[in-house]
Amino acid sequence: MPTTAELSAKHRKESERIREWLRPFMEHGKPKMATKEELWSVAKKNFGVSRSSFDLGWGLAIHDTGREDWYEPLRKRLRKKPQ
Repeated sequence: MPTTAELSAKHRKESERIREWLRPFMEHGKPKMATKEELWSVAKKNFGVSRSSFDLGWGLAIHDTGREDWYEPLRKRLRKKPQ
């Protein structure tokens, strides 16, 4: 069974991995292209990280980039009505 120190180290490592993965999406005023839930789904599938590690990495990436607008939900896109 892992020790508390080992679990903490794993959590920090996973959070840093997510932080580094998300930063390029958030930098330089790029528009938000997916919801937090969509990005969480991709991260879980590709990196196998916990939800708490993802949430911490998400917050750290927002802090790093200053993109506090990423805390807000993605605006719904207007769909064209079928003709």
